[in-house]
Amino acid sequence: MLMSGLDAAFDQSPWELEKGRFGEYTDDDLRERFLSLDGKAIQELLSLPALFWHETGCKKAGRIGWLDEIKHAGRNLQAKFAFDPFIPEIPFDMMLELAPSLDIRMGKRELEGHRTHWAVKNVDLIAFLDERRIIDRRRLSPHAPYLIPKTAAREPMQVSPKVFETPVQPVDRRLVAVMMPFTAGFDRVYSAISQAAESAGLHAQKANDIWEHSVLIQEIFSLIYRSHVVVCDFSGKNPNVFYEAGIAHMLGRHVVPITQHHDDVPFDLRHHRYIQYLNNGEGLATLASQLSPRLVTLAAS
Repeated sequence: MLMSGLDAAFDQSPWELEKGRFGEYTDDDLRERFLSLDGKAIQELLSLPALFWHETGCKKAGRIGWLDEIKHAGRNLQAKFAFDPFIPEIPFDMMLELAPSLDIRMGKRELEGHRTHWAVKNVDLIAFLDERRIIDRRRLSPHAPYLIPKTAAREPMQVSPKVFETPVQPVDRRLVAVMMPFTAGFDRVYSAISQAAESAGLHAQKANDIWEHSVLIQEIFSLIYRSHVVVCDFSGKNPNVFYEAGIAHMLGRHVVPITQHHDDVPFDLRHHRYIQYLNNGEGLATLASQLSPRLVTLAAS
């Protein structure tokens, strides 16, 4: 939802807003999901329907449409937009009535209706308006991104390794596989990861602690295969760890990247969220505290 206190704010595209006002009046989980405004977040925002409204003092109708482009413009965000010509304006009085159901906080102690901002709401806007018979979802603009039908579910992809033997052991949903360089400099890092896993009710393991097969890479594959989560430390740009991360992604495991240096994360992997840490006492304690809740979330998925 894009809200402005200017009568003419949405008379023409684009619209600009201070970056600090993006994500206001947005639930915490959605703020975390979109606040980075990186490429992935922007693409998801562009796929959503948008509600354009004005602060209540303007007494203006609401409009429904979509965003064509979101750009960073210095301290502002710039959004190019379009209205759906198949959806009529929603009168001001009706907007006031619909506001609570749209999670627009208009109570006596809430000032959302008096604040220029950009919020993301956990509401299926098109389905809601269709249920209220305010719109007919069968008649929407053919250019609307929210009109694009969802693709049919695909058959699960079958993975048949030619190089590795598939382990006979089942996947252990409590197992966290750790992929990192085999050097003593990472011993304390592994201890911090193990501590985070234990705090999450899980257990960590790395391949060089196992000796069940004569070929080390087979041990690594088996460990990744049996795990539910794989923590990959990209520190030092170790090519083996990159290879192991690729195996984990291909097997559909949850991958949690960590690194001591931002530049050690390859460009092709930077769209994945990662944890950056310092390899000292305080830094490793912080790593454990940040990693543990992530593991709790993934363990339940």
